[in-house]
Amino acid sequence: MGAKTRNRWFVGAGQGEPGECALYAFPHAGAGVAATRGLCAALAGSLDAYGVRLPGRESRVDDPVETVMEVLADKVAVELRRHAGGRRVVLYGHCAGSVIAYEVARRLDAAQLRGLAVSSHQAPGSARREPTWALPRQDFLRQVERDGYLPEDILANRELLEIYEPVVRADYELVETYEWERYGSAPGKPLAAATVAVYGRDDPAIERAHIDAWSGLTTGRFEVVTVAGGHDLLGACPGELADAVRRGLALDV
Repeated sequence: MGAKTRNRWFVGAGQGEPGECALYAFPHAGAGVAATRGLCAALAGSLDAYGVRLPGRESRVDDPVETVMEVLADKVAVELRRHAGGRRVVLYGHCAGSVIAYEVARRLDAAQLRGLAVSSHQAPGSARREPTWALPRQDFLRQVERDGYLPEDILANRELLEIYEPVVRADYELVETYEWERYGSAPGKPLAAATVAVYGRDDPAIERAHIDAWSGLTTGRFEVVTVAGGHDLLGACPGELADAVRRGLALDV
């Protein structure tokens, strides 16, 4: 499938015919491909870069959201294999998107998976947080605000909030339920692919030990790359994040 072909799941940043490797970027909870544009544009010179548009947002606002990780990961993996064709694949996820990227990566053949990059999120199973997705609206929105993903323009606009809240709540349910079930359980078969975990040195939300724990989920080369910044690396410093992903996965080698 060519880079210019329209697809409801994947939106490309580059032009021209497909190259040998493609990156698929999963944004944080509640977000769509708009959140990944800066990173995809910064990476477009190294590979074909696509933002992942999950159900329930942007042009897919009428599609039912998914709240079960196994169901969503299965669907994305099928679509991604079809879209990537014969290209090798890098999966990237930011914050909650890291967990989705990891689960999709587990469904790809080792020969196709070039690497996994994650940012601003603990390794699945390394930490337990009380689920917040079922809290009353004000309590839930306060948690989203503390996590840094409740834009002021949405909070101040009742119509936008009515659209945004169900999507972000579904994403929290998706990830929190998955991580709650994984905590303390035996890890599954590790990935056989290079993995890089990117961490903002001023991020108050994540402990370094929980970033390091991604190393236990792969038998491939693993690296932690620390960059200047806080939690929202995808939105605040996409260029630095792209450099960290390139360096951690040796994409220009």
